[in-house]
Amino acid sequence: MATLVRIEKQITKALMTVQKYVKYATGRAATQEEISNTLKCYFILNEIGNQIRYLRKKAASNEEDRQNNQKDLFWTMNLISNSHQNNLAKAGLFSKCIEEGIQSTREFILKTTGQEPSQEEIAESLKCTFILSEIKNQINWQRKNPEKAAGSDPVT
Repeated sequence: MATLVRIEKQITKALMTVQKYVKYATGRAATQEEISNTLKCYFILNEIGNQIRYLRKKAASNEEDRQNNQKDLFWTMNLISNSHQNNLAKAGLFSKCIEEGIQSTREFILKTTGQEPSQEEIAESLKCTFILSEIKNQINWQRKNPEKAAGSDPVT
């Protein structure tokens, strides 16, 4: 049986948003392995880092605007026809590979900015429409080029 780990609530919501967005955009939900591989990809790490730097700059210059403009994506769910494979993920339990992907993101941000990202920063950046789109594109590439994706070196 796969090892399961508990992921923070804010990041769990962001990961569920990623899965839903990829399913909406491609017709097939992202697996935890696909998301993990994407979170270890240098391009995605760099874009998340840019988003976190932007969020920090924005927060430093105008904290009140950030709180007033913060919005969550709205999704509807059909629980009758919905796949039940993500029930554990909805409860915050993910396979170990997701924890490794999030940790890779934390380490990259720490190296490039000198400051460890908060759970909120990671979650907000993962829900950013540009990042969602880039994750979807990376997952599409992995699906179309499995031999290249398996041989590529993720940043660790």
